[in-house]
Amino acid sequence: MLNAKTMWIAFGAYLVFLVVIALIENYREKQKSARGFATAGGSIKWPILVMTYLASLMSTWVFFAAPGAYYRGGLAYWMSELSYICLFPVIVHFVMNKVWVTNSKRHYITPADFYYDRFKSPVLRVILALIFVSASFPYVTSVLIAIAKAAEIATGGAMKYEAVVVIFGIVIMCYVLIGGMKSIALTDTIQGLVYIALLWVIVIACLMVGFDGSLSEAVKSIWNETNSWFSYPGPDGWVPYSARFGYPFSCAIGWTVMLPHVFVRSGYSGSDLHTQRKLMGLTPVLQAFVWTGTMLIGLVAIALLPGLGTEETEYIIPYLIQNVIQNVHPGLAVGLMICFFIGSVSVGISTADSFLLVSGSILAEDIIHHTFRIHLSEKAKLRVIRLVIAVIGIASVLFALNPPDLLFTLIMFSISIVMPLFPILVIGIYWKKATKQAAIVSSLLGTGVVLMTYFVWDLGGTWYGAFGLLASAISMVVVSLVTHQDEEDSREFYEALEAGEAEYYVVEE
Repeated sequence: MLNAKTMWIAFGAYLVFLVVIALIENYREKQKSARGFATAGGSIKWPILVMTYLASLMSTWVFFAAPGAYYRGGLAYWMSELSYICLFPVIVHFVMNKVWVTNSKRHYITPADFYYDRFKSPVLRVILALIFVSASFPYVTSVLIAIAKAAEIATGGAMKYEAVVVIFGIVIMCYVLIGGMKSIALTDTIQGLVYIALLWVIVIACLMVGFDGSLSEAVKSIWNETNSWFSYPGPDGWVPYSARFGYPFSCAIGWTVMLPHVFVRSGYSGSDLHTQRKLMGLTPVLQAFVWTGTMLIGLVAIALLPGLGTEETEYIIPYLIQNVIQNVHPGLAVGLMICFFIGSVSVGISTADSFLLVSGSILAEDIIHHTFRIHLSEKAKLRVIRLVIAVIGIASVLFALNPPDLLFTLIMFSISIVMPLFPILVIGIYWKKATKQAAIVSSLLGTGVVLMTYFVWDLGGTWYGAFGLLASAISMVVVSLVTHQDEEDSREFYEALEAGEAEYYVVEE
């Protein structure tokens, strides 16, 4: 549909823009430490933190699988989204703000640093590092797949999938290698504003073309043709009782907190507690705004084109543009396809860069430095982190060249695999008698149960990581009761937590 030469020029200009931002931020910050490179050293103010958190969270899901998920799951699926959004402020207040105040005293780099500081277990550090990287790799791959698919669809195959994967992968690696967290946060903010605006342009245009801007007419059409869209389990039977609990619960914990790149943002990067509270209050509002937009695209799509298959709905936005809007307004269709492509690129980059950065720091810090005990200067650490980022990026490119069928499955598996780590985090913060033996058992058992639900019991597609989280929580308590750990191991951790609370929290007597 779009001219390939023009799209390559636009694509190249956008990627050059990212690299320039990274160079400028690298020059301004003069990165000298691994912590500054990976987490911005707890210096990001709330407007940037909120937007980098939101942008890195959303991924290509917004322009690909999410509208299709609302098409197949119906209104109940949107209600599931809203229910987990309501849990976010609670989790941040009682958990991630505790992580932040402790980090303000202890200066962590990777998510596993927090766990190690509490439990003092090198074995646990290795387990967590491997789990976090396992969650990161599929996500980066899904982004590369989605961007390349967007380019291929937008140009009618003139931009080749393989070429886009390779070029995009190389440039995003360079961008992350140069700039670090500060440049990523800045570009995420710009990209977040861009993709939110473009998403709603697509929503309004589709509604105008399909139903003259009347939402009620679209709803009436669905009610007459596919009224199962308004009830459980949805038109595809996709939201059964298990998914009503499993999906929002998994997203509330796995997606918004425990994925490593959002863990770092919500626990390490904020400049002060005021920033944390803005993150806690504004993020749910912005999330609801984005998900409502994607839901409306799914609503308009099923009203206009009922009965589509799963593969078609994963690309429902370009499918709508090509099969409905182009027949009515060819010029508008071109504009919307550009919006789709730019939106996909911006939201994809804002997730891929975050995952590459945190994966690099995890492998360099947790494995090379702490596990193999290779002691490096800060300058050497930065070189190692950059090298690891390049390796992960290349591996993701190679995997994306022969991709799996469904982005949704790839993304939800990443979310599920980190869920069992949440009970260890919460119990470790609030219960001083929790032991490192329990943390090790819980991380292994919980992860094993998640893998079993996907590959043995066929429950992963509806319950996601819920069973793994339950197994982890129970084993964490039980094993802690029958084992012992010297309280001296966690003394510095709790001293830092209490000192941070005394400094930042106002306690009324």
